[in-house]
Amino acid sequence: MATQPRVSSTFISFLTILGSAVLAKYQYENVSPFAQHNIAMRISLFATFIYFMVIVVYEILNTDGIVQVEDDGRYFLILSHVWFLSGTVAATLLIMILIPYFGWFLFVIWTMFLVKIACYWDKTFYNFDMFKKKKNVNDREGRQEEQRPPV
Repeated sequence: MATQPRVSSTFISFLTILGSAVLAKYQYENVSPFAQHNIAMRISLFATFIYFMVIVVYEILNTDGIVQVEDDGRYFLILSHVWFLSGTVAATLLIMILIPYFGWFLFVIWTMFLVKIACYWDKTFYNFDMFKKKKNVNDREGRQEEQRPPV
């Protein structure tokens, strides 16, 4: 993941351009974007905050610059998923304010990504291999005995 700082700075610039475009859209009206699109603007700001906090946590945890997901567990993977989801929902909601129909289309795609990532995080809960018959190696007579999990 050597390209993350470049991608991050590019995406931050993209968010800045979208925010400026939203402000330019409401420049000559007497209505604030927060008054017109209250929920979308608040969620977009909160998602941007989460995006920046994940960047900070990622930089604190990854001091050597090398990501080793296998050694460090799954938290770098989870951080990257939260990073992706928060950044894309912030951009999607700003696009939804600028171009409503295209924004709703992107929001549906974002929801599909959310479901896909949530199902990926939930793999241990629908793993039915634990219900299969297990063999006991430590049998007293030296033969293998089948054990069934308690019901």
